[in-house]
Amino acid sequence: MGVYKKFIKKGVSEPLEKISFHKKAPIKRLLMLDNKLIPESDTHIAVHFVSANGKKISEYSESHKHDADEINLILSENGKLAYEIQLEDEIYKVSSPSTVFIPKGVRHRARVLSGSGIFVCIILSSKYKSS
Repeated sequence: MGVYKKFIKKGVSEPLEKISFHKKAPIKRLLMLDNKLIPESDTHIAVHFVSANGKKISEYSESHKHDADEINLILSENGKLAYEIQLEDEIYKVSSPSTVFIPKGVRHRARVLSGSGIFVCIILSSKYKSS
């Protein structure tokens, strides 16, 4: 085994409702990095595969905040994935390709509006707390 092989891991499928302030939704979620997968890591990364073409996806994210900064990437090949992003009392329609930076302590939620693509969640701490 190579010295750095321990830093290469497969993504782990986990239900969205397992995450605090999230409900069940027809979105495939892969945990790609946290300190359980790689103890040396201080970053949390999850990838959500979204397909809302022709169907409505129920609201799955409740307003919450973290004690660490968060970055959301909204991506699709055709530029058609659209989300509603709420930061505190402000609501924005965001379509791919877009980046949303959420400073620690800012209440937020996300809701799929339409399209298909990938929503990446990066939290700049693997030991973050949500409330």
